[in-house]
Amino acid sequence: MLIGEIAKRTGASIKAIRLYESLGLLGLVERSNRYRVYTAAHLQQVLLIRRARQLGFKLAELQDWLGVPGRELAGAELMTQLEGRRADIQRQMAHLQQQDQLLQLVIAEVSDCTGTQAEINRAVCVSDKA
Repeated sequence: MLIGEIAKRTGASIKAIRLYESLGLLGLVERSNRYRVYTAAHLQQVLLIRRARQLGFKLAELQDWLGVPGRELAGAELMTQLEGRRADIQRQMAHLQQQDQLLQLVIAEVSDCTGTQAEINRAVCVSDKA
């Protein structure tokens, strides 16, 4: 497939695909006349790159992952790196869940101090409007 087709199928721009190729992230891309010809493997590689970028990985890190000559990581190193990123995300999610629980409490407290509930909860709902 030509570059326009791979761009359409992956959502990557033509400029990004050319960058990935220039960085060695796609391996060898054959040419027919003056046109780059991409394979199903290249398509999968671009999709992987896009997913990794959405997770915050840098292109330089991807060069280590994808076996760019002189930059390849050992399998164990790569898995350690990926699991570390996953642990970071899980910590962030736990923090956000705690924040959500606190926000729910604040919403409940503010809700108790509005409308007819304010009369019932006068001891809790202090107002300067006396």
